Amino acid sequence: MNTRTDNILIGIDGGGTGCRVAIETRQGVRLGAANGGPANPTNDPQQALTSILATIEAARIDAGVDVEIVAAANVFVGLAGISNDEIAALIAKALPIKRARVVEDRITTVTGALKGADGAVAAIGTGSFVARSVPGDTQYVGGWSFPLGDQASGAWLGHRLLRNIVLCVDGIKPHTPLTRATLARYDNDTHKIYDFANRAAPVEFGELAPLVITAAKEGDLTATTLMQEGADYIAQSLMALGYQAGEALCLTGGLGPHYADFLPSHLTERLIDPKGSALEGALLLAAKMGPVSLTA
Repeated sequence: MNTRTDNILIGIDGGGTGCRVAIETRQGVRLGAANGGPANPTNDPQQALTSILATIEAARIDAGVDVEIVAAANVFVGLAGISNDEIAALIAKALPIKRARVVEDRITTVTGALKGADGAVAAIGTGSFVARSVPGDTQYVGGWSFPLGDQASGAWLGHRLLRNIVLCVDGIKPHTPLTRATLARYDNDTHKIYDFANRAAPVEFGELAPLVITAAKEGDLTATTLMQEGADYIAQSLMALGYQAGEALCLTGGLGPHYADFLPSHLTERLIDPKGSALEGALLLAAKMGPVSLTA
């Protein structure tokens, strides 16, 4: 394919469950894309790099462009688990690309959800963070990962549910249908809950979150209490960021939209759906990159 090297953008979105790469022209024409393996450099930097490189190559083949085209493209990489500049630089230097920027994935998520516009985003999935974008600046609350942070997230909901069950078993709190049904999943044996809680990864706690969501819709007291606690955290985070009534608010991620019914009305009067994904945010940011090599 005869493609100008200065006309190609590559967006990369990576995390613990997988990596996604898209290749587009500056005019927004999608040339190719691919999905790959886990790409969280905090968990395993080498695995993350291997996944990213393999997925770039698969996307290149799908796009039908030469290696030289990819090497000269503007590439923006948003990865979960970029906790410092050293990790970002390690990934950036290993990429066979002249102009690559590697950052933590919050900015790509926010940029994609708002399509570069102003507003606030509560990104609530297995993990969580809250952000607010105003002209020239984006500020964040959260993103500290489980167990220090990730309030309102799937991991947090699942963990909090198990803590409530233990309190019910000890006679400190009353059982509800949700706590009894969840306890039954562990054969009514709190020792099995204890063993699970001491070995489980955040994603495993997150697998319990749909139980809370469903039970909350049915009015279960434990579930509605947990959902309200999560919504209160989102509201407090928005206030800490200086959110003003009337600003757009996007609840994104697998759990974000489920908190809408638990937030105060002044926060939901301008709810908007996500305008794009983190991958699309990476492409938007790639378009804004300068002509020099960049790292986080």
